[in-house]
Amino acid sequence: MSILKVLSVFVIALWLAACGHATKNGVEPTQEGLATKTLSAEEAEVEQQVARISEKLKDEPTVKGWLLVGDGNMYLKRYDEAVSAYREAYILSDYADEPKRKLKRAMFLATIALSK
Repeated sequence: MSILKVLSVFVIALWLAACGHATKNGVEPTQEGLATKTLSAEEAEVEQQVARISEKLKDEPTVKGWLLVGDGNMYLKRYDEAVSAYREAYILSDYADEPKRKLKRAMFLATIALSK
């Protein structure tokens, strides 16, 4: 199973667990409360997956792997780390368009984040 599918399954499972936990305790979940719990659970899961994939990439670097790490860091708003990951993907891909486009976007957002 691909890493993307595994990540999707984990996120859905966490969301379902959060929904079940809220109603099981007799508290009706509100949209606001549920979104906050799910978001932090999603962020934790994405952070865990990024760390796991990064470890694998030390032994077997791949373009797809570095793109996933970059995408995860973009989701977590860690733009500098995303720039590093996309740079690795760009170099490994022999300067393909997709990593280049993602690298440019991450660099732009990192620059904006620095100016705030």
